[in-house]
Amino acid sequence: MSLRQTLSEFYPPKPTFTEKDLDDLAGKVYLITGGTSGIGFILAKTLYSKNAKVYITSRSAASGEKAISEIKESVQSSHGELRYLVMDLGDLQTVVPAVKSFLAQETLLHSVWFNAGVMKVPNGSITKQGYELQWGTNVVGHFVMQKLLMPILLITAQVAPKGSVRVVWVSSDGHSLLSPKGDGIDWEDITTRKSDGWQGEKGSMTYYGQSKAGNVLLAMELAKRYGNQDIVGVSLNPGHLKTNLQRHSNSALAKRFEGLVLHDPSFGALTELYAGFSDAIGTDNNGVYIIPWGRVGKIRQDIEAGFHNRGTGKKLWDILEKETEEYVLTV
Repeated sequence: MSLRQTLSEFYPPKPTFTEKDLDDLAGKVYLITGGTSGIGFILAKTLYSKNAKVYITSRSAASGEKAISEIKESVQSSHGELRYLVMDLGDLQTVVPAVKSFLAQETLLHSVWFNAGVMKVPNGSITKQGYELQWGTNVVGHFVMQKLLMPILLITAQVAPKGSVRVVWVSSDGHSLLSPKGDGIDWEDITTRKSDGWQGEKGSMTYYGQSKAGNVLLAMELAKRYGNQDIVGVSLNPGHLKTNLQRHSNSALAKRFEGLVLHDPSFGALTELYAGFSDAIGTDNNGVYIIPWGRVGKIRQDIEAGFHNRGTGKKLWDILEKETEEYVLTV
């Protein structure tokens, strides 16, 4: 990953793929985590405007209903459907029943965007199951979803156009700029459950970067494991955006910096749209990393070397399978 790419991710060229490039999506089913605000909300609105059936996840029924009402109010000509699933990715006990509910309603799933995430949380924040909050939310919760959804994705891939069924992991350039050197992951840290009073010694932003490196590795490993069955794994940096992800930022300096480099979230939705639909992505470049506002980019060199030479994608996948087995086996 070059300095030139890093700078271009802060100030990208004009997008080349927009909602105007989408075909009619009637009969297609999509799932977006964190679709009640920010780029997930905009993506859901875009897909709904093209007549798709769109599921969004929400931490409460009230926020799910509010988001759906707002989308329907702004897109009144759609023949699509909108539904919500209540879950908290920081509590795996809520993830499983939400996915069960989805599977009870649908027989196909054409693509899923693991879009939800947290960032800059207070040091020492943990999930219900004792993971550092950013790791547990951004990685573990979504991994459980992916495992539970894989059967329906494989079924869909048998009847959908080749390379069109995709699992999109929303990472960021934090995987490169903030994660531990070497593999992008401190292996001992991610397998150590935390408890109340844990101090978060590495600092919140390092843990965030580690979670984003995890997203990249899981997309690449998914491509390796399921590419021969026409499932495409993609990771991406949506861009530097003005969203709720910065809600934990409270310093004046941080807010001034964000005001200089952050873009409207609608641009980030275009990055996600590109990852989900562009013909430039398929089984021939499976596991690709996308940068704003829809371009193929490169991940950090040591992380890529770890994947290809040290099997870090498999290592992470195997760790997560073991850690979440009790939840995955319930479906």
